[in-house]
Amino acid sequence: MRRTRLEYSGVRGRGGFTLIEVLVALALVSAIIAALYGSFFSVLKGRDSIGASLERSREVGRFLDAFSKEASSAFYKDGNKASLLKGENKDSRGRPASALVFTAFTYPVMREGGAGGDLLAIRYFTETGEDGKMTLYKEAWDAYRGDRLSIKLPVIEDIEGFEVSFLSGNGWAKAWDTSLEKKLPAAIKAVVSIKETGAIAEYRAIPRVVIR
Repeated sequence: MRRTRLEYSGVRGRGGFTLIEVLVALALVSAIIAALYGSFFSVLKGRDSIGASLERSREVGRFLDAFSKEASSAFYKDGNKASLLKGENKDSRGRPASALVFTAFTYPVMREGGAGGDLLAIRYFTETGEDGKMTLYKEAWDAYRGDRLSIKLPVIEDIEGFEVSFLSGNGWAKAWDTSLEKKLPAAIKAVVSIKETGAIAEYRAIPRVVIR
């Protein structure tokens, strides 16, 4: 019986492809798909990063708008023990961590049995957690009753700094205390620093104190 021997010559037959050509084509297609896949997700990641950065900017902007309204309504009267403004600059792991407390005319504090006075005491301060992340907090209470709300509210999380300074006749001061100055500053500058695409961005507001 005649035995048939199959041999592979590596030569493409009429109208067909060799195994090597098929394997090379598959490798090229796989490389193209992998490149497109990586590019697609890089675009998505970049878009998400830009979106997150824009949202952080809006968050800081909303805070500075609210802060400006409060600070421009700051109130102090010598002899009125309920009124005050006291601010100082501190440091937390090399980052500015100011604390500020002041009284301002704003919406009345709602309490059981009725509304409180419309002179509100407002405090802004920062805390740094064990993970090194800094958070800006706010407290508010009825200035005349003197009882603080038991809950501190986080305003902005994971910031790189919060710094306040005060405009006087001698320029910008790093601290202010109405018990010593006997008056309010002409303006209050607030600077919030956050990370944006690997860099530190600063956002600031300089509200002028209307009631002086």
